[in-house]
Amino acid sequence: MFDRLFTASALPPSHKLLIQAMCAWPLALCVAFSAGASTFPDRPIKLVVPYAAGGVADNMARRLAESMRQDLKQPVIIENKPGANTAIGAMAVATAPADGYTLLMATAATVVLNPMLISTLRYQPAKDFVGVANVAITPLVLSVNASSPIRSMADLVRAAKAEPGKLAYASTGTGGTPHLAIEMLQSEAGISMIHVPYNGSSPSLNAVMAGDVQLSIDAVASAMALVKGDKLRPIAVTTNERVAVLPQVPTVAEGGLKNYNVSTWYGIVAPAATPPATVQRINTALLKATADKEFRDLFEGLGLVIAPPLKPAEFDAFIGRERALWGPLIKAKNIQIE
Repeated sequence: MFDRLFTASALPPSHKLLIQAMCAWPLALCVAFSAGASTFPDRPIKLVVPYAAGGVADNMARRLAESMRQDLKQPVIIENKPGANTAIGAMAVATAPADGYTLLMATAATVVLNPMLISTLRYQPAKDFVGVANVAITPLVLSVNASSPIRSMADLVRAAKAEPGKLAYASTGTGGTPHLAIEMLQSEAGISMIHVPYNGSSPSLNAVMAGDVQLSIDAVASAMALVKGDKLRPIAVTTNERVAVLPQVPTVAEGGLKNYNVSTWYGIVAPAATPPATVQRINTALLKATADKEFRDLFEGLGLVIAPPLKPAEFDAFIGRERALWGPLIKAKNIQIE
């Protein structure tokens, strides 16, 4: 371009040097960007877990971190930030630099349900995060007291229709996936039960064993020990396939609600503007971690299902489908967390 505007003889030497520098600058910039992308990561990565230490999410994050360390050749540091239905940890990541060095262990609550349930939420998952990789699916199980006359989905529907509004069910809290799963079940089955929210799995399951409520719904991983110990009777799992650790327990769909398929899940997200090449590099490391037999055996033995591998765009699409699934139900039932 400059050759067409000026001839070499028409310019003083200082101007020719300036023009040469201007022409070289875009190439140097591209090389710098390329080098930055190729060197990721060159320092430790932080993985924020929005739950307290010691639980399934924390244990899973620490196993992932060790595998990622080996693959990425950098430490992956776990930082627990529990509270506000995972919103505290989510805010810490949403406002972090979008460079791949701060990640979030996310659940459906974090990136799907919270903005629908909490009017004062300070982050917007659809705008603030990009999906990196799915990790695991958590099937839920409907359980009753071991001495209950309810032994199947048919029994439950029949009892609920005989006395609408009398049966009570426990959940781990208002607005959580277990609560919403029962609300969806009631809508599809045409029944009405009383919701009794508890603060977590232990009190809700204890309420069923004590006879304070007739039914609970919780993660298979949380209820399995009591089921195996004959303290609770499982009547159905919520996924569209049976769960390996409870092979004798039918699905809700097998019990008559043909299209019913509900679970909660774990995945990794990053700040929205994280470079695609960086997101893909982390995705590769995570999917390598979840493919490891030791990892799979450990968590599937606890009642989880290691998720089929998804690329970042596929995981984002999955999250979008989850929003489309739960949004109309939450609005129709007017469910809110104060």
